[in-house]
Amino acid sequence: MFNFEGQVILITGAGSGIGRAHALYFSKLGASVIAHDKGTERVDETIQSVRDNGGRAFPLVCDATESDSFRTKIRDVGARLGGIDVLVNNVGIPADGPLEAITQDEFDTAFRVNVCSCLVATQAVVPRMKERRQGKIINTSSNWGLVGQENSSLYSATKAAILGFTKSWARELAPWNVNVNCVAPGGIKTALLQTSDVRLQAIPLKRHGEPIEVSYLVAFLASDKSDFMTGAVIGLNGGEQIVGC
Repeated sequence: MFNFEGQVILITGAGSGIGRAHALYFSKLGASVIAHDKGTERVDETIQSVRDNGGRAFPLVCDATESDSFRTKIRDVGARLGGIDVLVNNVGIPADGPLEAITQDEFDTAFRVNVCSCLVATQAVVPRMKERRQGKIINTSSNWGLVGQENSSLYSATKAAILGFTKSWARELAPWNVNVNCVAPGGIKTALLQTSDVRLQAIPLKRHGEPIEVSYLVAFLASDKSDFMTGAVIGLNGGEQIVGC
């Protein structure tokens, strides 16, 4: 159904979990994948997994909170590969705790990683997308960004900010045929899930999602099958949160 031969796809936070699943899936669909993460070892593991399956992958090791370096490295690797066709803003960290316990440092770190990195990566790829008059940007929010969650207001706030970026950028970039959409996963089987309070009894489908199931949705949004879709926020949570998006 999807063919990404000849396309270059940047996935932030691709060193583990959902990001690694994205890298493996897109490479199987023919894409050249740029795998970003903060740690060299995690990136190398993802790159090796892609190459072991016959795919093409290129490393981008950088702390996403170091905005100038992050932006420069994205532009450099994109230029070497002929431009970035699809950006998947996936990098993120948990930020749990009661509201009275949130410190300024925790606030700053959560927004730098979860929100500012999304802005910086998008700023880095948009000029070339405008030149080509095409491109796909897929942001990653959360069901908690849609409805909130007690004892996780900071994380929820960062993920709600991604919704505002998505809808505003979709309008701003539409004249250049650049589509911006957002996935909002619920409980997905990753290390991040272990820090949350997602209970199976609250999920109508009675299971957590698999990382690859998020990748299926992201691939659709990155493909030409979604060319008339922009500004959409799509929940993927087994029915845990059913809201109008």
